[in-house]
Amino acid sequence: MALGKYAEKINQGIIDPEERYKKIMIEEIPVMLSDRGEIVCIPKNQEVFAAALLGQSGYGKSLLLNRIMMSLKNQWRVNISLLNDVSEESYHWSKPMENKKFNEFNFRWINQLPRASPIVYVYPNTNNLQLNKQRLIGKDYIKIVLPFAEILPNIGFYLSGVLEDFDLGKSGNYIRDVEDELKECQSSAEVREVLEEGLPGKDGKAFASMRAKIFNAFNNLFKEGILDITNPECHQYLRVFEKGKMDFMSNPFTCIMKAGLIPSFVTSNLATKKYKSEIFAHYVREIFKNNIKDFPNQKTFLGFDELRTVCEKDDEPASKAIGDVAARGRINEVGLVYATQFYNKIPNSVKGAKLNYGFIFRHNNQKIINEIANDFDLEKVYKEKIHKLKIFQCLAVASDKFVCYADGERYERQGPIVGQIFFPFSNHMSVSNREVSKEEDDDEDE
Repeated sequence: MALGKYAEKINQGIIDPEERYKKIMIEEIPVMLSDRGEIVCIPKNQEVFAAALLGQSGYGKSLLLNRIMMSLKNQWRVNISLLNDVSEESYHWSKPMENKKFNEFNFRWINQLPRASPIVYVYPNTNNLQLNKQRLIGKDYIKIVLPFAEILPNIGFYLSGVLEDFDLGKSGNYIRDVEDELKECQSSAEVREVLEEGLPGKDGKAFASMRAKIFNAFNNLFKEGILDITNPECHQYLRVFEKGKMDFMSNPFTCIMKAGLIPSFVTSNLATKKYKSEIFAHYVREIFKNNIKDFPNQKTFLGFDELRTVCEKDDEPASKAIGDVAARGRINEVGLVYATQFYNKIPNSVKGAKLNYGFIFRHNNQKIINEIANDFDLEKVYKEKIHKLKIFQCLAVASDKFVCYADGERYERQGPIVGQIFFPFSNHMSVSNREVSKEEDDDEDE
């Protein structure tokens, strides 16, 4: 719970400061202090919500994403997964906030103290994965791979991802003929045996070129390190003890959330991979379709920092999977919070779905501002204001309503609302020299 302190208006000049404050327990998530002195909150509704954080780099998007996601976990006790840490920022989130200025602001207005977050760092295994062990000292982490049964139906996509300019073409039909046998394999050697026996041309030269092409492609797929054939059940970290017996789960993110922890998908080594969209899609789909079964009567929220690096085209698998969460998340109790600098690059399947909340930070790209204003139905005065927002300021809009607190009163307000964000209680990357300089310039302007 967040605890707010509100000055009463009656005889403030003569009443002792300790008697002037009225304490109120806030069940909602405080996100900002408005220019009118209101504590602006995301209300705690029965349904999950979708929110977007938009604006150029260095003005506070990731800070607010950190705050919202950790508040969902610590304040509302729901499950959260951080599914795109492409910049490796969440390494800091497992410690309490260290910035004194941020902590003083939070404590003054919402009596909130810094705290660490229980994060497990999740790495997609590839042949070029290099873990920064120095940064991981004292932290929990695992490496994950895709099940072979996930890759087989999309084999052409994955093979083209590991071999440049590779096109499976009509050869894909021969692989599909032996797909059932391939799914039963428990080693790369067994896969080769099935291909050796099942592909045409074993005793002649008519299909020699096709066979060599397929064998070469599979060998490269194995070397890439993204799949698991060897374990007939599942990895040890997917063991879950429930209802008096040991069970297995197919999704490591779900397993980590079951343990009351927060998975953070560190995706820096996926950034240049052609098959990254399928990997994101697989895990998003698994969480989305199984949430009610895995977490009965519980909500789950997925957080994406810089969503553009996950999906950029409507026909990408990740776009379709995330679009389903954005459009139909409330059916399966799965919410969505994403941040991006490049709103104009977000696929329509994602941003076309209903957003409950938008938090818009400074932007200098007029084309992007016009698109944001159009989608969020902003008047001209707010379009102009986006240009002038200072560091840590944002414009909050809602299709639903915000809950506000001021002078001991609780009321609803739809917005748009301009204000200063509350900072996360988990640590974040240190404020860069560029941001410090901007902050000092803003202070001088005032």
